[in-house]
Amino acid sequence: MKRYKCIVAYDGSNYIGWQTQPHDITIQESLEKTIKKISGIDANVVGSGRTDARVHARGQCFHFDTSFDLGSDMWKKALNGHLPKDIRILSCEQVSKEFHARFSAKAKHYDYLINIGEYDVFSKDYAYQCYYKLDVDKMIAVSKLFVGTHDFTAFCANTLIMNPNQVRNIFSIDFNIKNDILQISFKGKGFLRYMVRMLVGTMIEVGRGRVTIEEVIKIMEEKDKTSCKFNAKPYGLYLMEVKY
Repeated sequence: MKRYKCIVAYDGSNYIGWQTQPHDITIQESLEKTIKKISGIDANVVGSGRTDARVHARGQCFHFDTSFDLGSDMWKKALNGHLPKDIRILSCEQVSKEFHARFSAKAKHYDYLINIGEYDVFSKDYAYQCYYKLDVDKMIAVSKLFVGTHDFTAFCANTLIMNPNQVRNIFSIDFNIKNDILQISFKGKGFLRYMVRMLVGTMIEVGRGRVTIEEVIKIMEEKDKTSCKFNAKPYGLYLMEVKY
């Protein structure tokens, strides 16, 4: 039995997320079906984490174990030859059994894209089309509250029963504007469900002038699951890289 580590990019527009679901198509399901089609053997695809419906990835990582002896290069070619055109294997390598796509991860990098110019029909599925004028300086200011190690209980969808520890470490949040696209880059040890989208949603509300930095501080301090009602659209979010 050999273990393979793959880096995959995908357009999440037509999928309900990463994790296999009973009645809808997912990235994990597509990969597992393709591996079985090639090898004739069931394989469990283990990702570095889940992405939600309509979220994209440029550098998602997964591993799978198989007794089918094909080799790394041929696995990459075979997978790309059978996968849908919106899923692409960027690399494939054989690794030791000690490697685990989820538990071996040291850091993740997400980007969120906001179109702050005129509505663009061609990027509507790949960047949030913002109808409001944003004060980016205020967004940068409030982002500094989130950098470092904090309790993000108010900024995620994970229940405290399932995830009692909701403290996470964000290494950096960086802003860049190019051709009317505001790119917000998050790098951290790990992120909770909806965490990046809820942080971006909060920044947008601050940028619109509807929420103050003082109110955001209060939300963080209260750690109340019902206090943050902001969740940016999924199609602006990209998993860019997983570091090991």
